[in-house]
Amino acid sequence: MPSVTDASSYDAIADFGLLYDSVPIYAARPDVEFYVSEAARVESAVLELGCGTGRILLPLARAGFAVSGLDSSDRMLARCSAKLLNEPMSVQNRIELHRGDVRDFDLGKTFGLVIAPFRIVQHLVTIDDQLRFLNSVARHLTPGGHLIFDVFNPSFTALVAADGAEREDTPEQTLSDGRSFRRAARVTRVRWVEQVSEVEIIYYVSEIAGARAKRHVQSFDMRWYLHAELQHLMSRGGFRVQSVYGNFDRSPLKDDSREQIVCAERL
Repeated sequence: MPSVTDASSYDAIADFGLLYDSVPIYAARPDVEFYVSEAARVESAVLELGCGTGRILLPLARAGFAVSGLDSSDRMLARCSAKLLNEPMSVQNRIELHRGDVRDFDLGKTFGLVIAPFRIVQHLVTIDDQLRFLNSVARHLTPGGHLIFDVFNPSFTALVAADGAEREDTPEQTLSDGRSFRRAARVTRVRWVEQVSEVEIIYYVSEIAGARAKRHVQSFDMRWYLHAELQHLMSRGGFRVQSVYGNFDRSPLKDDSREQIVCAERL
């Protein structure tokens, strides 16, 4: 049997930033261009919450925007900092990195745009978490500033079908350090009353391709939201929803849309 490391945070898995950056479905997400173009509309400094290894933060800085990144993971921020060293000084000078909790942070400055890409808001399981997050965001927005985030549009067919089985989403890949990995995911339980899916992401990492793999498990709760609920939540948090898209091409939200992309203004 492969050895097992159970983890509930990014920092519990060694070299997690490298694994994260090596997942093809993450690299292929069509959200980068969307967030860069939204920053261009605001023409202001940007705060990215959950900036991770810089997948969106770096393109924002390359596009000429001053951008601050906040993340709770030391490993992810360390990898972002290392990647930043390979950028021109003009890009490096546009970026500030901060370690913190998106529910309670104080950077001592305000921004015209705050973004929380790639499901950050779905890690806010309780109503208290969500309102603390919105209050922290509001404190960091200029009057009339904007908050943009994305969550998935829940598929009840998929939720009902969750059976706890592992399903591979990344076939074996070679890492830049010569190791290899493959990845699977599973939903171990759906807590319907709380609107929470208990998720495991499983990384099988081999020192040499084809060798015995170590099994690393990242487990977390994923809160899913209905459209009407998001409208109420944003209003309660002091925001006016301006638009909700169903995809990063700004197509309207429909029943079968994969995304809910919320664009809101601070009141």
